Amino acid sequence: MRGTALILAALLTTAAHAIAQTTTSSVSYSTPDRGGTVIETAGGTDRIVVGYGRVQPSSSTTPSGVAIFGFRQNGVLVTEAGVPGMTPIISGRTYAEVNGPINTGIAFQNPNSGPVTITFNFTDQSGNDFGQNSFVLDGNAQTAKFLNEVPFSATPFAGTFTFNATSPVGVIALRTLLNERGEFLVFTQTVTPLPAALSSSTVIMGHFADGGGWRTQLLLVNTSDVAITGTVQFFNEGTSTLAAAPITLNVNGTVAASFPYSIRARTAINLATFGAITAATAVGSIRITPDTGSTAPSASTVFLYSTNGVTVSGASVQTQPTGTAFRTYVEVTSNTPGAGAIQSGIAITNNSSTSATINFELNSLNGFGTGLTANVVIPPSGHTSKFVHELFPTLSLPFRGVLRVSSGNSIVVVSLRTRYNERGDFLITTTPATNEASASSSADLMFPHIADRGGYTTQFILFSGLAGQSTAGTLRFFGQDGQPLTLTVR
Repeated sequence: MRGTALILAALLTTAAHAIAQTTTSSVSYSTPDRGGTVIETAGGTDRIVVGYGRVQPSSSTTPSGVAIFGFRQNGVLVTEAGVPGMTPIISGRTYAEVNGPINTGIAFQNPNSGPVTITFNFTDQSGNDFGQNSFVLDGNAQTAKFLNEVPFSATPFAGTFTFNATSPVGVIALRTLLNERGEFLVFTQTVTPLPAALSSSTVIMGHFADGGGWRTQLLLVNTSDVAITGTVQFFNEGTSTLAAAPITLNVNGTVAASFPYSIRARTAINLATFGAITAATAVGSIRITPDTGSTAPSASTVFLYSTNGVTVSGASVQTQPTGTAFRTYVEVTSNTPGAGAIQSGIAITNNSSTSATINFELNSLNGFGTGLTANVVIPPSGHTSKFVHELFPTLSLPFRGVLRVSSGNSIVVVSLRTRYNERGDFLITTTPATNEASASSSADLMFPHIADRGGYTTQFILFSGLAGQSTAGTLRFFGQDGQPLTLTVR
């Protein structure tokens, strides 16, 4: 992306984590069962370089992965965004908005040796399709633009962006916000592959927050060619004696405990909580229930945190699948707030009508167990959120590793990483929580946009996300022209 637009940065290394640096266009990796590895670009003050990363397994299955981007403005880390690694798709749809301080960026990466033609169009919230056009992306090349830039050239609107490619491509979407003091904040956004698997089942979003400086936006995308309808409810956490229940919130100016929705074909809506001006923060889960005869939308949430009238942080959560065992990367540098402190947390929703016992096991990156375990009980349909250092108060810090979360009940898991920047602002981003029972694959894993230098860095986290999985291979870096990109990594 041009300028500082969609080029993001992360400053995640402490002296305790410092390792030798090397200059290369590829890095070998290995992830033992229940372990992982972290690879970080070193950054620097030279001219910014952009491109993409490609994880190529070698005689093993593909690890789970996330690239954490951040952006440093005037010497202060102002935003981070965790983008899960993805496999190429041939068609997709995402929520799109171009509106004053809000914008949407798209990055495409062509993993094929030959050129790919990408055709696209927009659909506004009234259901009008417009702006159909196409462009050619050369073999192994990458491009990243805002939707109001050529070739997209969208004027202010809200709705969806849909694309079709002649061969599978890597793609990510980012929602951006210029905050009240002119800082550039970035949140990842779901790109749903098309044709989507349509379902009439209730969709559960594993975390929301409202009040105490927090507010939440629920983005619902209609992946079908017919209108869909249903109801959204925000559930509290429940108590040791009471199941979770819908709560009353102000959403898009309506105060209620249930919010009907209607979404025209191929478009999307944004349901935004008001952010109650109270010291207390309401947290819990969101349930999206299609009407009889209708199908569920694709969903993601963006929760935003403001202090002293300034939006300082935000994170996006994609729809999380239900399961009984999950893994996620975690990092803790301090158990108290302070500049530079990193504190991973976990949010869990009980998707059953009985109380659920949740078990936690913590492993180091080398796959060895720490010997630390914990458990909590969540009421029916209930929710809990905990920092890792709260679950394991005797954990030796700093720590990087893999957290395993399991239960005999069906659960939804959201993994969050928080940190305090140089001003003491509370930043937050999401990292993937993988279902251990997911099907394995040996396909390449793509990070369609990376940036380095000029004050920018990118951190790659690869970990064993499936039961019994150990992986090995090579992480390769490429420039926008498709040629190997030499970076200094540590």
